[in-house]
Amino acid sequence: MNTVLLFRKRSPLTEDGLPWLRGAEEHPWTAKRNLSGKGVVSAILTRALLSALSGCVLNAAASRSAEQVEAAVRSHSAPDSSANCWLDWANNRCGVPHGDERNIVTYHLGVLAIIQALAEPHKALEFWQAYSALQHAFRQYGRSAEIKESLCRAGDELYYWMRYGSADPTAVNCRLEALQIVANWPGSAGAETFAVNTAPLTDPDALRAILGESSAASPEAAPLQAGPETPGGFVGWQADALAEALSNGDRVLLAGPTGTGKTFALHQVVAHSEMLLVTIEGKEGLTDLDFIGAILPQEDGSRRWVDGPLLRAMRMAESDPVLLFIDEANRINRTFLNVLLGLMNPKTGSACRQMGLAVDGDGPFYMIEAPMTSEIVVCPAAHLRIVAAGNFGRLYQVYDLDPAVRRRFDTVIEFDYLDYREELALVQRETPTLAARAAEALVKLAQETRRLLSNGEMPGCVDTASLLNWAKKCERVRTITLAGVMQAAKLTWADTVCGRDHTGRVNQGAFKALEDYLASLAIL
Repeated sequence: MNTVLLFRKRSPLTEDGLPWLRGAEEHPWTAKRNLSGKGVVSAILTRALLSALSGCVLNAAASRSAEQVEAAVRSHSAPDSSANCWLDWANNRCGVPHGDERNIVTYHLGVLAIIQALAEPHKALEFWQAYSALQHAFRQYGRSAEIKESLCRAGDELYYWMRYGSADPTAVNCRLEALQIVANWPGSAGAETFAVNTAPLTDPDALRAILGESSAASPEAAPLQAGPETPGGFVGWQADALAEALSNGDRVLLAGPTGTGKTFALHQVVAHSEMLLVTIEGKEGLTDLDFIGAILPQEDGSRRWVDGPLLRAMRMAESDPVLLFIDEANRINRTFLNVLLGLMNPKTGSACRQMGLAVDGDGPFYMIEAPMTSEIVVCPAAHLRIVAAGNFGRLYQVYDLDPAVRRRFDTVIEFDYLDYREELALVQRETPTLAARAAEALVKLAQETRRLLSNGEMPGCVDTASLLNWAKKCERVRTITLAGVMQAAKLTWADTVCGRDHTGRVNQGAFKALEDYLASLAIL
């Protein structure tokens, strides 16, 4: 089988409920054995992971050696039906629906690789650790963009597991090149099989059990507590201020430079609440489906309305507490933002009933009308919290925030970069094996780039997120030299901080100036 087939779909995965992800998209969230620093989205493996997470794997079996596995998988297009598939590594054959009729590879191959990992979890530990993080995110955020990092990482781990098993990722160990895809179903993979427990695919407790057998821990086993002393916790007063504002029903605007932790702080607050999170990702080219919803063609030729994140949040808030997060609000066209003007003008119960809406109580209620269908969706304002975030500096701003929209927010929380001591403590906490002098050097250079940016002497700066990424790369390669940390800088922030010249190359003069500054500190 040509491995290129796994990555040939290059369009957005809208049919899978992931309009924010594109097949063949490159990303930095790689498998542990992927030393290239770059992963690529496989639509097939993504759909396999979603099938497992959604309980579509009905039953499975494997041979004692786990070289032969089989499964029954609920169909995506026809939920009342299922398809059988099988994998036989011993004979390099795999049976998937329509495999030899159309010369295609379907997501069933990825499902079978997951079943093999279930049959021998001790060999697939890296995949199960990534899957556990994905399962935790999926249960909290569903198919929203918040799961992108964990989904991409689990997809890359699944690819490496499927292609190489537990062996080193070398050409001699590749299992896929000789694999033949066929469509016939032999009734079993050809050997005596035993049932495989598929509960870990959807049940965190069952997944913790197999991770426990492999001496691993689930992300849910020890939930993080908010606060600067907790690994992975947000550093700063803003998280507490946000939690307080939300508890009092405020609509909150998070403002500040890119990479200062606006989204991180919000996620930490949500993780320690009962609220479900729905996100609208601000971007140029935002479509109706990315915002409120749209009428889309279906596989049977019909057309039907599909909710976007705004309507989805309101429907969820009819019964459950929901936080609607509008990220990068200043990148959203005013046509869409103006929808918020009406939404964030709650109505009394009496006013809703006068409009013919069936609501109980005095309210207030949030109300919105779906375009093209004229359906009116109403939810209690007490169930829906609204938070927007953006970098409103002229360097980054795309659209001015409409003053009328701005006035709808009761609380504005400003974010900024940490001071030197706080940032050094953060880097040391997140990269505990990085040499102390290397951590000091990285933080001092990051702080210098911000000074240069504020004076107009540098086109960008090393923000907090980029600093941590840089530090983690230095930690992985165990570098403590000037040349080593600047090489890691080239791989992380050089282009955004130094800019590019007219030929498209990173501005070497600006980069050399930063290198000279770091050398002058004589830390490394």
